Amino acid sequence: MPLTRRESCRLCLVLAGAPPAVRTGSENWTLEWDRALLAAAVERLHESFDPQESMLARRLGADYHYHTSLRGRVVHLTRESLDYALLLLEAGGDERRRRAAQIIQRVVALQEVDDQSKWYGIWGYYLEEPAPQMSPADWNWADFNGALLLLIEGRHGSRLPDWLRRAVRQSIRHAAYSVRRRNVPMTYTNIAVQGTFVTLAAGELLEDQELESYALERLHRFAATVDQTGSFAEYNSPTYAQVTIANLVRIRMLVKNPGALALADHIHHRAWLHLGKRWHLPTRQLAGPMSRCYQTDIGAPVWIQKALRGRLSFVSLEDLRQKRVSVPGEVGILDHRCPSDLTPLFLRPAGARQHREWFLPAAPPVRPVHGTTWLESAFCLGSVNRSDLWIQRRPLLAYWGGAQRPACYLQLRFLKDDYDFASALFYSAQERNSVLGLVSFRSPGGDKHGSLDPIQNGEFTASRLRVRFDLSGVPEGARILAHGQLITKLAEELPVQTALALELGGARLWLRPRAAVFGDRPGRLSLTREDSLLTISLDLMRSPQPVLVKWKAVPTAYAAFTLALEAGRGKLDDFHRRASACAFQQQAGAGATRLFWNTPAGTLAVQGGTRVTTVAEQDRIFLDTLNGEPIPLVRLSDEPLASG
Repeated sequence: MPLTRRESCRLCLVLAGAPPAVRTGSENWTLEWDRALLAAAVERLHESFDPQESMLARRLGADYHYHTSLRGRVVHLTRESLDYALLLLEAGGDERRRRAAQIIQRVVALQEVDDQSKWYGIWGYYLEEPAPQMSPADWNWADFNGALLLLIEGRHGSRLPDWLRRAVRQSIRHAAYSVRRRNVPMTYTNIAVQGTFVTLAAGELLEDQELESYALERLHRFAATVDQTGSFAEYNSPTYAQVTIANLVRIRMLVKNPGALALADHIHHRAWLHLGKRWHLPTRQLAGPMSRCYQTDIGAPVWIQKALRGRLSFVSLEDLRQKRVSVPGEVGILDHRCPSDLTPLFLRPAGARQHREWFLPAAPPVRPVHGTTWLESAFCLGSVNRSDLWIQRRPLLAYWGGAQRPACYLQLRFLKDDYDFASALFYSAQERNSVLGLVSFRSPGGDKHGSLDPIQNGEFTASRLRVRFDLSGVPEGARILAHGQLITKLAEELPVQTALALELGGARLWLRPRAAVFGDRPGRLSLTREDSLLTISLDLMRSPQPVLVKWKAVPTAYAAFTLALEAGRGKLDDFHRRASACAFQQQAGAGATRLFWNTPAGTLAVQGGTRVTTVAEQDRIFLDTLNGEPIPLVRLSDEPLASG
C-alpha cells in the first residue's frame, strides 16, 4: 500500500528533526544529517514503488546495457528493491515495516535456490528476466543482494515476522554459498571485498564454521594480493572504491571476529590512502587514471563528506532536506570514517607534485601496470601505462577549472561509431605534465565489453573508428591554434600531424597526433562540438556507410600522440612554441614502433605493437621508459597487510 502524501511529509519531519542548518565550510556531520539523507532517499525511492509487484519499477530505454537483453519496457528491480526495504526499516514505523516485509518476501522468492543449478544463489536484475534468461547472468548479485540481506537481518531481523526472518537467513546462506562457489580472483577488488563481507558475516550469523573459515582465509588472501604491489588492482575507481570501503565498514559494523576486524581496518586505511594520494582539492576530483568509472565528473560524493565529518562540504543539510541531490540512502547508515592521519590529504592544499603508483604485477618481459599523476593548483593530469579502452576506463584523464560543476575535464576514448570500443588498447609514458601515448588493437577481443560482447571471427561492421579527446567545460570561442595559426572554424579538417594548442579556461592543452594508421586508409583530424563537449577526433577509418572490417585484412593499425598541459599563465602562442620545439622521433620495426619525445622533464619513450594481435602479445611488446630506463615502480606503502 503506497504511503500517503501526509505520511510522506510526516516521515520527512520525523527523520529530519531540527530546522535547516546554514551551510558553512566547517559543518560537522551529525545524526541530523543521516536522518535528512535517509528521509530524502526513502522519498525518492517511494516514487518508483509498484504496490502490485511489491518492488521498485523503472523504465529501460533502448540503449545497450550489460547482462540484459531487455529494452524499452518497464522492469522491476531486485537489488534496488532490497535497498528500499532496508531504508524503510531504518526509517521505522509500522506501515513502512509492513511494506519492507512485502518487498523482502517478494525478492527472496526470486533467488535461484537449487544448489545443482549453474545460477545457484543469485538473482536476475529484474523480475521480468530471471538469471537463466540473462545475457549472461551477473553472479555479483549474490554479493550485492546478500550484503543487503545481511544488513536487514543484522540491524532489523528482530522486527521481522519469524517466518520471514527464517527465509532471509536461508537466502543469506544461498548467497554466501554461491559467493564461495564462485570464489572470484582477489584482483576483482570490489567484489573480492564484498564477497568477503558476505561470507564472513553469514558464517558468524549462521554459526557455519566452515563458511567462516573460508571467509577468514579469503580476507587474508585479499590482503596478500594487495601486498604484491602495495595497492589495488581495481585502482582509483570512484564508484567501486566506495563499494570496497563500504564493505570494509560493514565488516566493522556487523562482524565480531577480532582478527578479521583488525585486518579489515588495515585494508580500510590503505584504501583511503590510495584515494587521498590522488585527491585534487582545487577541483574536488579524484585525479586520474581510473580503472573503472561511470561518470567522469564525480559530482558530490557525500560519503566522503560524511567520512571527513563535514570538513569538506559538497552539499548542505538543506540540500538533503529539499532533495536537491540524489544520495544513496545507505550513506546515512554506514559508519564512514576517514582515518584521522589521512584527513590532511583531503583538506590541505598541497604544492605541485608527482605521484606514481604500482597497481598490478606482471611476469617479465611484460611491464607491470602502474600510474602517474601530476597535480598542481591549476590542474591535474593522470595516465596509466597500459589499459584497454572499455567504456569504464579512464586511462588518460585531466581536470582543471576549480570546483565548478559540471567539471572541466579531458578524457581519452576510442569510439567505434558512437560507442567505446573494448578491443582498443592504450599504452603510455608520463613524466610530470607530459604524456606520450599509443593506441593499438587486440584480437580476439570485445566490442562494447571485453568478455560479454566478443567480436566473432575477428570481423565486425563499422562506419567510423577514432581516437577521441573529450574536453568538457571549454568556453565557446576559446582560442585554438593549429601549427601556430588561429582556428576560426571548429569543423575544418586538418592534416593528421597538426600541432594544436587550446585555451581551456584556467589551463592550456597542447596536443599533436603523430600517426593514424589503419591499413591503407588515410587518417583524419577534426575539431567539433558533440554532446556539449569540444572533441578532437583522430579518425583511423571513416565511411559514409558501414563496412565490414576483417582484422586479418588490416596489416597495420595504430595511433600515436604527444600531449602536455600547463596552467593558464602567459601567452598561448609561447606555450605552443615551447611544446612544439620538443624533439620527437619514431623508429619502425617488424610489427612494432618506438616513439621518443624529449620533454622538458626528460625523454619519454614508448615501444608498442602496430599489428592487430592478442593482448598478451601487445603487452609483451610494450615498454615505457624515462631517459632510457624503465619508468620506476613505486609502492603506495611498504607496510605489509597480510601479516597484520
